[in-house]
Amino acid sequence: MRKALMLSGLIALAGGCVRYKPSWQGEVQWPDERSSSTVLSFTEAGAAVAAAGALREVVRTNPHPQLFQGCASPEQGLDVAVFKGPTVGLYYVAVEQRFSRCGGPNGRVLDWWQVYAVTPQGEVVAKAPRTPDAPMEVQPSTEEDSISSPAPPTEEPISSPPREAPPAEKAPSE
Repeated sequence: MRKALMLSGLIALAGGCVRYKPSWQGEVQWPDERSSSTVLSFTEAGAAVAAAGALREVVRTNPHPQLFQGCASPEQGLDVAVFKGPTVGLYYVAVEQRFSRCGGPNGRVLDWWQVYAVTPQGEVVAKAPRTPDAPMEVQPSTEEDSISSPAPPTEEPISSPPREAPPAEKAPSE
């Protein structure tokens, strides 16, 4: 019994020592001057890390199960733009769909794009308030929204304005 427990413990410990296997399979061919094309010129490293953080957030929170169908990875079907804004220390990352690279239609969700505020370390701290991939009437509401905004007015039938009564005829005096 003791040997069986020690053997199972050894197997459990050895399972945690599995070597990392890279996802890339095959030989790397390095480009030369003729075969290379610049996708992104030199930029701030924090901007690149911020873009990666925003992409991870898009993939993690994706509500559309078939959105990345045909893509080798979700990133293949997305474009990013990184810019600075009024808050020092944050990058603003816009993520758009470019699914034409995956085969099939480019615009899989109408007017879909996301904008995130991201730290130079790749931590997403906020998302732009409105998600354009859902119509406004489907947007999730918070308790604060329902408390602070009055209820929409109910439609009442429009009645015509009251008519004035015709002037009373004077009775002939007797």
